[in-house]
Amino acid sequence: MIRSQIQPNYVTAMIIFSLCTRATNLQYGRELHCYIIKHMHSSYQLLCNSLIDMYSKLGRIRVAEKVFDMMSDCDGVSYTSMIAGYGIQGEGMKALDLFDKMISCGIMPDGFTMVAILSACSHSGMITEGETLFWKMNVFYGISPQMEHYSCMVDLFGRAGLLRNAEEFIDQMPFEPSTAVLATLIRACRAHGSKEIGERAAKRLLEMTSDDPNHYVLIANMFAYCGNWEQLMKVRAVMKDMGIVELHILLGGLFQHMQDVGYADNEDLGVQ
Repeated sequence: MIRSQIQPNYVTAMIIFSLCTRATNLQYGRELHCYIIKHMHSSYQLLCNSLIDMYSKLGRIRVAEKVFDMMSDCDGVSYTSMIAGYGIQGEGMKALDLFDKMISCGIMPDGFTMVAILSACSHSGMITEGETLFWKMNVFYGISPQMEHYSCMVDLFGRAGLLRNAEEFIDQMPFEPSTAVLATLIRACRAHGSKEIGERAAKRLLEMTSDDPNHYVLIANMFAYCGNWEQLMKVRAVMKDMGIVELHILLGGLFQHMQDVGYADNEDLGVQ
């Protein structure tokens, strides 16, 4: 386009920045940013929001800060993108300070902002702050917690090793947990060596219908870690019914280990 002397407009630029973010291609994004500085009005709000999102997600948080600081008119999206960026980089206190600044400027958070700040608390181990913000969602900001907010809290407790808190939080949810929430708990249990809670979560996830093949690998690994070969064979049966051939290869070592320890199942589900 540029070689043909056709100048990109703001919409084109934002689409390209989004593609660069998804493809983790910082070089093209920076080149386009330089072009915009030279040939376009680079302080356009929506454009700056796209730049903040790209730079923060691709590990250039300081550059994202510069873009944010140069903006004359930040909106909720600007703050949310910057807060999310701090969260990704593990800078929870900066995320919290910016969240407070946003409120003081009279900009109220929405559901996306709350996901960003709760995730930031999770990645930085800020348990008390995360719990307080979750409570404030409905009481102060009028936002009803949705599945993604509960997922953030489960991740918050899970990363901190507070696995019983995470399990109780799931049990107290006003709706059935998603497969992603249970998978988050299982990963945390595996990381912190909690067999009891991890096995319960794995059984619960197995009873649900998941379209993510990785969930079955996660379940199988947890059952293997717990030495529950009977449940592991149930996972294999579900995999066979779903036609997930690739996972048989990934889990081949687990099934071989079952044979090595002397486990034998019935003929229909026999280890080949």
